[in-house]
Amino acid sequence: MPGPYSYTAMNTAQMLGNVLRAQNKYVEAEVVIRELVSKRREMLGAEHRDTLSALMVLGDVFSGQGKFDDALEIYIDVRTLRERVLGAENMKTLSTTMNIATTLQNQHKVGEAEVMYRELLRV
Repeated sequence: MPGPYSYTAMNTAQMLGNVLRAQNKYVEAEVVIRELVSKRREMLGAEHRDTLSALMVLGDVFSGQGKFDDALEIYIDVRTLRERVLGAENMKTLSTTMNIATTLQNQHKVGEAEVMYRELLRV
């Protein structure tokens, strides 16, 4: 059986977090994903694609809970890292920008959301 830090175990934890989120079990999902983010930072580093992916799931958990400020903070941090590591026009970076725009729209910050959407259209 894989140990708690194995690649398989970490991927399974992310899938569990996604399933919990899909069932609106946000508190449980947050616990699982926070632990996963911590493990991935420790094992893979803060800029590794799997760490960033786990952070995006955490942002999605916050968004589902209506914690838009927390989600936005994560999405902005991830986008900054993805721009540096992958480039501004990488699909993962652009997807993160879309999450930022959607979160701004959910916060009724439609002017800021419009700027982000227009930025995406220019790519």
